[in-house]
Amino acid sequence: MSSEDSASRIRSAASLLVKGGTLTSDACPKCGGVQVRFANKTTCINCGNEVKAGAAQKAEPEKAAPAQASSGLASAASLIEEKIMLLATEIKNESDISVQKQKAELLESYLRILEKTKSLLG
Repeated sequence: MSSEDSASRIRSAASLLVKGGTLTSDACPKCGGVQVRFANKTTCINCGNEVKAGAAQKAEPEKAAPAQASSGLASAASLIEEKIMLLATEIKNESDISVQKQKAELLESYLRILEKTKSLLG
C-alpha cells in the first residue's frame, strides 16, 4: 500500500465524516483498521475495504454496548492524535514546499477526523 493511497483514503474518510458519516466501533474484518459508515456503506480507512450495509449489519451497531463504542472511538482518537504528532514532526523537517503542502492537507484531514471523533465521545 503506498502512502499516496493511504492519504487518499484518509482524505476520503475525512470527507465522509464532514458530510455526517460516523466512525464505527467495529474493526475492519480484513485488517482490523478504523471504519467509517456513510450512506449504507462502511469503508475501512486503513485498507479501503468497503461493505454495503445489510439488514444484519444494521442490527449489530444497535446491539453494541455503549462502552464498546466509546472505547473504539477513544482508541481511534488516540491513533489519530499519534498520526497528527508524527505528521507535524515530518512537516517541521521537510524542506520541499510541495511536500509540506501535501502533508499539511493530510494534517487538516486528521484534525477534522479527530474533532468529529471527540464530538462523538461527548
